[in-house]
Formats: sequence, structure tokens, C-alpha cells
Amino acid sequence: KKNISRECTASGADQTDKHQQQHFSAMTCPFTRHAPPTGSFQRQPSIADAHSWNLDEELSEIPDDALTLSQLNAAIQLLTAPSNEDVYEALMSLIDKYSNRWPGLAKLKTDRNSLSIYPHYDYLADVQDNLNQIDADASAYDILVLLGEEIIHTSCVGLIERAFKCLGSNLQEFLGSLDGVYDVLKLQEEDITDTGFVCAGEGELIFTSERPVLAWLLLGCLRALSRQLFGHEPQIEMEPIDGDVPRYRYLFKIDYLEEQVSPLVPDSKSMLRESVSSDVHDLKMDNDFFCKAFPWHFIMDENLNLVQVGQGFSRLFKNYMATSGLSACTYFRFKRPRGLSLKFREIVRRTNTPFMIALRAPPGRPDFFAKGLEIKGQMVFCPESNSLLFMGSPFLDGLEGLTCNGLFISDIPLHDATREVILVGEQA
Repeated sequence: KKNISRECTASGADQTDKHQQQHFSAMTCPFTRHAPPTGSFQRQPSIADAHSWNLDEELSEIPDDALTLSQLNAAIQLLTAPSNEDVYEALMSLIDKYSNRWPGLAKLKTDRNSLSIYPHYDYLADVQDNLNQIDADASAYDILVLLGEEIIHTSCVGLIERAFKCLGSNLQEFLGSLDGVYDVLKLQEEDITDTGFVCAGEGELIFTSERPVLAWLLLGCLRALSRQLFGHEPQIEMEPIDGDVPRYRYLFKIDYLEEQVSPLVPDSKSMLRESVSSDVHDLKMDNDFFCKAFPWHFIMDENLNLVQVGQGFSRLFKNYMATSGLSACTYFRFKRPRGLSLKFREIVRRTNTPFMIALRAPPGRPDFFAKGLEIKGQMVFCPESNSLLFMGSPFLDGLEGLTCNGLFISDIPLHDATREVILVGEQA
């Protein structure tokens, strides 16, 4: 097995412990195997610290049919916090459809104007209470699921429907994007509630909310969205999860999800040139090339020890790892997702959520010039090596932020849009 080169090795100091050198020199990239195997600087605040970026775009300059973050936020709020108006429209539609089956539903009719009498009126709570009192051959929860479906039928139109469609081309992609996008929207709105989504795996979505009524509505919403956006009749089971925070697991039939996946090219092998090998063992990527192309990546094993780092991290930390160890928690503080438990399996469950890490000062180096530098990216689970790959880039908004952290433009690869963000920011 090829050893990691000096550029890719995190322990490049000459005066290192022999055991640490041997351990770190054996670090290899999971993609090359197929069996399990000193100055003080004041840092410029990054974009994450600025509060000027929010969802309130200047709509007067945006075409009426343009899709914006405002519509995306409104679409997701249908699932997490539908407005009184949304609930009212859905309830009226529900009554029209099912009043013959359940005559008691007619008692839920109310005047639309009454919704605006009280500024913080919880109309949904009243609906739930009234459902418990009507005489029907279905439980209040079954009717709440149908109400969730009607919320989508009545409100998921026009730009709201387009906003939902942009999340993914099939249901699994949709669930994964729902996880990551909602996390970002909560950050921009400084929402500190526990409400949120976690796409924990294929066909599994976990929803956190203090209000059980929303969990039943979401079940109906997911059924209707799957039917309306992807043309499939979903099979979804919901179950509560024990714990201090109310959480609910939604399980989708795996066979149903697999039916959605179809290749864009029927026979991709026929499109390959004969000179290109189709054997996966011949398609390895050299460690040095990978570490140069992606300087801000690292790979962790199941104990969260660093197995490989890119050139960017190597330049910052390689002289300290022989004495300070290889634990990722020694060098990185995980800022997002919020409340993340630093355990391997817990991180694997959050691979659909954007990650933000901040560099820590190595032990004994409180004046470390890159302390606090934020790196934004994503985690990728590599099952062939049972490891986690983080790929990201520095989260900066200008040249001053770059240089104050001891970085250079050359530290940002050509393919990384961060280069343009920095240079365009200077022009502004």
C-alpha cells in the first residue's frame, strides 16, 4: 500500500515519536481500497457571523415567477408550522370532501375573520380539540393525517410547488435535502427551537417537534407530496421515539424508493471507450492527487481519529500531531449541526446536513494563527472502509479574512467557488 506523501501526511515533523510516525505514514485514502480495512492576528468575521444575510429579498426587483429563498422557506414551513390561513383552507377542503362520511366535521366550520382577532391564536390546537369531541368512526389522528394531505393539496401550488420540486428528483433525494436545507434556513432566521429533520438513512426521516399534532400533519403532508411530486402512492409508517425531546420516525417502504431510481443512460458501458477500463480496481485515485485537489478534507476512522488530511490541514497541523495525537476533536470544533453527539454513528446519521467546523489551537499553542477558522462542508460515509470523509472549504468573505488566518489564495483550489466569493467581495 502506498504511504501518504509528505504533503498529505499530518505528522511531518522530523523530531516525532517513531510509533506515531509509523501509524500516520500508513494512512491511506478509502478510495484506493475496496476491502474494509507565530504571530498574533485578529481574524475577520466570516459570513456565518454576519447578520445581514436573511430571507427577506428585495422582491421589487425579482420577477413574479422567480423562485427565491422566501418561497422555499414558506414551503418548508407548511410542514413545520403551517399558518392559520393554511390550516383553514385545508380544513374547509377536508369538510367538503368528507362531510358525508363524517357529518360531525361540519361543526368545525368557522368564520375566516375570526382567525385574525387574536394575534397569537393557535387555530390548529382548537381544531385538534374539536376533533376529539366529534362523533366519527375514525380517530382524531386519522383525520389529522387527512388534514395534512389537504394542506398540500390546497397550498402546494405555483411557486410553493416549484420550491418543493427543487429539493430533489425523487423521494429519497427530497428527504435528504429537507434535512440540510431546513438546517440552513433555521440558522439564517436564528431559530433556536428543537424543530428539525434528520434523514437518518434510506427511507427513514426523523422529525423533532414539541407539538405531536404537527407529527400527524407531517405524515399526511409526506404522503401527499410523494403523490403530487413523484407520482407514487407512498407507504409510510410513523412511530414515536423515546427520549427527552419528542421525536417521530417516518419509515418509507424501501422497495418503493428503489423503484424511483432509473439510469439516465440504459447501457452506460456501451458509452465508454474501449481504452477505458470498467474494472473498479483500475480506477483508483492517487493519494497525493486527491490531497492536492481537495486540500480541506480529512478522513476519520470509527474512533474519530484522523486517517488522512488534505494539504490545507496538513500545512496547519502536521507539526503538532506527533505530540498531540490524531483525535479529530483535538483540532476541530463541530459547530453545526447543532447539538451533534460526537460519536461515529451519530455523525453518519447526519450526513445529509451541512457541517461547519472551526479550527482549534493545538495544545500548548494558544496563539495559533488559524484558531477559529471556519470550514464549511459535508460528511460522506465510506462503507468500504467504515470511515467518514469530510470535504469543505474555508468560510470567508474577503482577502483580509484569508490573510488573517495565515492562508493564501493558492490554498483555495481552482474548482472551489470560494475563490470567486473572496474576489467578488473585494470588488464590492
